Amino acid sequence: MSAETNVNGGNINPDAKVDNEAAETPQEEVSVEQLQQQLAEEQKKAQTSYDNFVRARADYENLKRRTEAERGKLNAEIREKVLVKLLPVVDDFERALLNVPENLKGEAWLNGVNMIEKKLKSFLEQENVSEIPAEGQEFDPRVHDAVHRDEESTGEKDVVQAVYQKGYKLGDKVIRPAVVKVGRQ
Repeated sequence: MSAETNVNGGNINPDAKVDNEAAETPQEEVSVEQLQQQLAEEQKKAQTSYDNFVRARADYENLKRRTEAERGKLNAEIREKVLVKLLPVVDDFERALLNVPENLKGEAWLNGVNMIEKKLKSFLEQENVSEIPAEGQEFDPRVHDAVHRDEESTGEKDVVQAVYQKGYKLGDKVIRPAVVKVGRQ
């Protein structure tokens, strides 16, 4: 046999072109309405994806802003804690220099101690730490901590009569109130 036959017994022509896709599946006709519906669905999916992207980006920006604010707040708190811990050192230098015996006042090492105290005070000024005015000032419970009251004094208002420990502010924030004696004046 020179010609091939198919299963049904018919001859197969090798030169004949057969549309396999058309033979396997029936050709569907897609209407304009169906295409418009598919387009609307795809546009809705695209809009949802875009909305999710915009929301995620806004969430990221908010997180970034909040993180930066928290970092700044944490740095300020750490800075404040370090400065508060430095204040007793400044107090000790001041007390030491106020109680130097007369026979030691010309010593070179004492000049060095004096310079250290000045550097500490200069550092505090650079960090925006300032001393709270107290003695002779009207008593203010926001900046003064009264530990003693002169009951014998008379007057209309409470006034700071003595300072037992200096108070300090960091900017406008009280980081250590002045410990004072109060009397009426």
